[in-house]
Amino acid sequence: MKPTSLIGIASALANNRKIKLALVGMQFAYLGYKLLQPKESEKGKKKRKKLKR
Repeated sequence: MKPTSLIGIASALANNRKIKLALVGMQFAYLGYKLLQPKESEKGKKKRKKLKR
């Protein structure tokens, strides 16, 4: 199960409004972190040089 799913479930089950807002903030922070993180698949790819004709 993904961490965002776990945080979302925890925020849905939380009774306290402050805790719920904190968990939703954690979820957005994690998604932002994953968005800004460089993709691992791009590191392994080799760039091909174009042949001049």
